Amino acid sequence: MMGSMRPRRGQGLQAAAYLTPLLVGTVIFVVLPAAYNIYISFTNFGLFHFQKFEWVGLRNYLEIFAESPAFVPVLGWTVTWTVLTSFLNIAGGLLLALLLNHPGLRERNLYRTLLIVPWALPGIISIQMWAALLGGNGPVNLALGALGMTPVRWLGDPFWAKVSLLAVNLWLSYPFFMVVFLAALQSIPRELYEAATMDGATGWASFRYITLPLLGIATVPLVVTQIAFQFNNFNVIYLLTGGNPLAFPGADYGATDTLVTYGYKLITSVQRYGLAAAYGVVIFLIIGPITYINSRLTRAFEEVR
Repeated sequence: MMGSMRPRRGQGLQAAAYLTPLLVGTVIFVVLPAAYNIYISFTNFGLFHFQKFEWVGLRNYLEIFAESPAFVPVLGWTVTWTVLTSFLNIAGGLLLALLLNHPGLRERNLYRTLLIVPWALPGIISIQMWAALLGGNGPVNLALGALGMTPVRWLGDPFWAKVSLLAVNLWLSYPFFMVVFLAALQSIPRELYEAATMDGATGWASFRYITLPLLGIATVPLVVTQIAFQFNNFNVIYLLTGGNPLAFPGADYGATDTLVTYGYKLITSVQRYGLAAAYGVVIFLIIGPITYINSRLTRAFEEVR
């Protein structure tokens, strides 16, 4: 009987045939461009060497680590941004899911519909909307002025620009985690909570020993991907602040620049494609091992047999 449960050779070939187009597409659109990017990072490819560029070895990498004054502060903000925004997005989605899953809450369907609206709007439109709202003479500052409060340079001050980025990204991201956590919460049997209540467990104890462990099984892989995504998040930073304001007068990087946005500026402003490609390789070398170690420790992608 055990032998009959093993997949047949024909089924394995059929599965391989279905996967072949995906593998071919991955090689063409992911592997080959990545390999070319690595090659370009060892050249002086740029505006002045567009047609005839030369092999320069590790010169671009030495410039990043030893000569560039931007790398350390930009990397510091990139790590801070990744940790804070991932925590806020996950915690915000979990809190709303817990509230919406409460059996005593009335009109839950209405609240779910309203709270999922940011997810239904295109991200670019939402970011541009927030850029207008938080502008110097935008509705937010006009409302503060009407209340007798001092307007805030939401996008012009380094501190408030970072706060604005975290808030806007939370607005864009919480609906996804809310839906995921809500689905996971509804899959937990109510009998577990009833048994815990009969044993004298408090609400916090039930949350700690029942809800969190069972949620972790379903959502830990999302945490891994969230960290990688936010480390490489480009849209919200570039569209809302453009990496600005400048970290200090005369700096060639902004206070809200991450490695991704700063690398993009190297392409658009000074057009040093080789140096920008080197930044891309550095980003991969940072986030790749972190994602791998995190997935191994949490067993997020372990195959279940």
